[in-house]
Parts: sequence; C-alpha cells; structure tokens
Amino acid sequence: MGSESFGRRIILTLRFIIIYIYVLFARDLPRLIWLKRKSIADQIVVITGGAMGIGRGLARKFAVEERAIVCILDINEVEGQRTVSEICNDGGRATFFKCDVSTPDSLRLCAKQIRNDSKLGEVDIVVCNAAVLRVGQILEMSENDFKVTMDINVLGYIYTIRAFLPPMIERDKGHVVAIASVCSYFGEHLGTAYCTAKFAVRGLMDSLQIELDEKRKRGVAVTTVFPYFTETSLVTDQLNEPFCTLLEVIPFEKCINAIVDAVLKERVSCYIPRALASLSLIRWALMTKCVVKYARRFMNVRYVPKTPEDP
Repeated sequence: MGSESFGRRIILTLRFIIIYIYVLFARDLPRLIWLKRKSIADQIVVITGGAMGIGRGLARKFAVEERAIVCILDINEVEGQRTVSEICNDGGRATFFKCDVSTPDSLRLCAKQIRNDSKLGEVDIVVCNAAVLRVGQILEMSENDFKVTMDINVLGYIYTIRAFLPPMIERDKGHVVAIASVCSYFGEHLGTAYCTAKFAVRGLMDSLQIELDEKRKRGVAVTTVFPYFTETSLVTDQLNEPFCTLLEVIPFEKCINAIVDAVLKERVSCYIPRALASLSLIRWALMTKCVVKYARRFMNVRYVPKTPEDP
C-alpha cells in the first residue's frame, strides 16, 4: 500500500523518461511548431463579462473577424447591448443575455436559452472572463471584498463551466477557455484577494484538463490565458499605471490578438507576453525565501490604487 517497491520505482522512472523524450520530440514539439488556426465561422461562442474590457474585445474579434456567433453574458445590460450593437453594425452576429455569474441558476437559465434558441444552439466555445478587481492588504479589506472576489472570480468560473460543459462532454466537442492572470503564479502586495482567486483559476483549469483526459474526452479543448497587466478599464480605472523592471503594460489589441490566436490554435496555455512562461518557471524553481525577496526587488513590480483625487 502507498507506493511501488524501490526497484520498481527505478524501472518505472526510467520508462517514463524514455516515453517523455519520445512524446516531447515526436508529438508535442511538432504539434506546437505547426499549429494551425481552426475556423470558428458560424460556431457559438459564449463570453462571460463580455460587455467591457477583454471580454468586449474578444467578442468583437470573434464575431466580426472570425465570423462566429457570439453570446455576451454580463450583469451590465447597458454596456452589453452597446457591444452587441457595435458588433452588428460592423457586420458581426451577437446576442446579449443578462447574467449574474455568481448565481448558478442565472447561468443555467442562460445556457438553456442559448441551447433552445433556433438561431443559436449548442455552444462550441465558452470563455470564462467575468472578474472584479479588489486590491488592498488582508487586514484592511472588508470581508465582503473577499467574498465578492471569490464569488465572481472563482465560483463564477466554476458555475460557468458547470452550466456549459455537459453538452460538450456528451458530444465530445467543445472548448473551455479561462482568462486567468500573471497573478495566477505570483502573489503580490495588495493582492490577497485577487491573486488568491487567480491561483484558484489555474488549479481549476489544470484539474479540468485532467478530468477530461480521464474521461477520454479529447474533443473538448482547454485553454488558460495568463496575461500581464493590460490596458483595460479593470486596471486603468482602479490603478495608477503599474511599473515593472522587465515588463510593460500590455496594449489592449495585442492582448486580444494573442488570446484569439491561442483559442484558434487550441493552446493549453497562453502567456502574454511569452516571457511570463519563463518567469513563472523560474519563480517556482527558485522558491527560497531570500532569492524570492531579492528577485522581487529586481523586478520592482509596483502598482498603487487610485484615490478620488487621481484623474
């Protein structure tokens, strides 16, 4: 009970190393090098938090340029309808559904409405994007700040996946996308609520991928996106411009283009910029107290919440 014998562990480890090298060079690397973008024309794409920010940018890109049929789910009806109008005026197809992602019944109702709509139907891609940003030190923030962050940024993702995943599993066809963050790998000052939530999203998507593998549902793709600070209202309305020694705030269109490319190529992970992948690996490989402390000084990540006096 518990584990294999010492001798068998050595044999299994050597076997794994040989298989790993073969799979890496014979299958994964060629696949990554020659990935092709899939067509999503006429497919149904659901985006939570699609009324503003990254969600709005993705909705426009998918509907207008990729010719998909986009369903925008958001609590903000005014901005949601405005985004739909802009997309339709540009020749795209989009529909708005008012939805509170922190409420499972609201998501289940939207999923049912989309599935039963003669102009829509089965969802091909669901993008979990709805989020809030609450910043502050753990003893200064209210309990409600933490609750709202978890309800939307974590449970909202879980409820969204639970609402739209079952038909994908039945058909063995679909794609689940989660907009995570650089904060999924790096805890930071003032980030006890937001970073905690984004760490949870990474764990959620890793676990979902393994669940689908165990079910042998290889037709359901999973993509997790890890962007650095991006020029969106979520950031610019609440923070003075973040600073970092090596990284600049990501231009909005660059972020949107990178996410769309990752979705169309069904990448498992998408780091924006790509250097974040290496930084994330280094962060966990060198996770000693002193090294992390001096690395933070070198990176010099700084962001300050806006005050009422700030423009």
